[in-house]
Amino acid sequence: MIKKTLLFLFVIAIIGCSGDDSKEEVVLNPDPVVEKTFYTGMDLSFQSELESYNLEYSDQNGNPINVLEYVTSKGTNLIRLRLWHTPENGINSLEKVKNYALKIKSRGADFLLDIHYSDTWADPANQKPPASWNALNNSEIKNTVYNYTKRVIQELKNQGTPPDIVQIGNETNSGFLWNYGKVWNEFIDNWPFYVELSNQGYRAIKEVDSNIKTMIHIAGFSEAKLFFEKFEENKGNYDIIGLSYYPQFHGKNLTDFQNSVNDLATTFDKDILFTEISYPFTLNWNDNQTNFIGQSDQILSRFPATPAGQKEYLNWIVHIAKNIPNNHGLGFCYWAPDWIAFESNQNTSTQGSSWENQCLFDFNFNALPAIEVFINN
Repeated sequence: MIKKTLLFLFVIAIIGCSGDDSKEEVVLNPDPVVEKTFYTGMDLSFQSELESYNLEYSDQNGNPINVLEYVTSKGTNLIRLRLWHTPENGINSLEKVKNYALKIKSRGADFLLDIHYSDTWADPANQKPPASWNALNNSEIKNTVYNYTKRVIQELKNQGTPPDIVQIGNETNSGFLWNYGKVWNEFIDNWPFYVELSNQGYRAIKEVDSNIKTMIHIAGFSEAKLFFEKFEENKGNYDIIGLSYYPQFHGKNLTDFQNSVNDLATTFDKDILFTEISYPFTLNWNDNQTNFIGQSDQILSRFPATPAGQKEYLNWIVHIAKNIPNNHGLGFCYWAPDWIAFESNQNTSTQGSSWENQCLFDFNFNALPAIEVFINN
């Protein structure tokens, strides 16, 4: 639920000026002016796993911290968690999400639930249904999406941690639950059924709690207008537009990005959240894994891959979000600020990270200057 704050209610007493000193008091109750929360968020989906390694994250002065406690004390007011249906090793399971949701709410932050509708990563090139759903027919898959979504939201609400925002799929440029809800290549005419499946999730969420906002989240901005035109043409239901923006994948023309985002806001009259953003503080690495960003031609020339450049990039994102027309800029969510590289005696892939140079903690696990952007917004 997006928090709204009443800014004022006022009473005006109009004093009569007649000779008998009579007074007439008029009480006015205008429509309240409201202010939406501007989200300075983080995706901390890795924390449920990383906490088990007792890693020593530190603040900017080198003092040990608990990541969630620290970032929420520094202005982070939205935490995003991804949910997989039946994940290997229980990572991103409903139980893990429920446990961490309790921590989020205890810190007073809002909670963004990212339902992938998969047993693993879902993105524009990968939308594999849960293995247990593969043999369902169209009628069964609709009912299953509805029932699963409703169960997830109900369980979270029952423990006192209903999400404030729920994504119906993750980066659904090409639809989701392939091939049931695929809208790509030979399935380009499948929009009616994709939207029907998405609406089953929407209906389930609103039936549990009508105050929960729903989000349709896609990657990039260049085709966003066409996507949401098709979604709305097919009577898709949603509250918020969610966008991932990674310059190396989605384009480095900052003017095009800003103009496209502003056009989305005026065309569809929806709030917009930059659901996934990040930027490197260095092009070096701290393990033997290949990083997503490792070359100078992958970044923006305006923002160098330095701690100061990372901070300035984040300030620019805030500026873009706060200047979206009609107050439709909802904020941003930084992806995996904690996914550091470390050594461990345990047999786990977590020892390596393809993301450590885009974290908000340096190679000594100290918080970087970019954390100050969360404090100031």
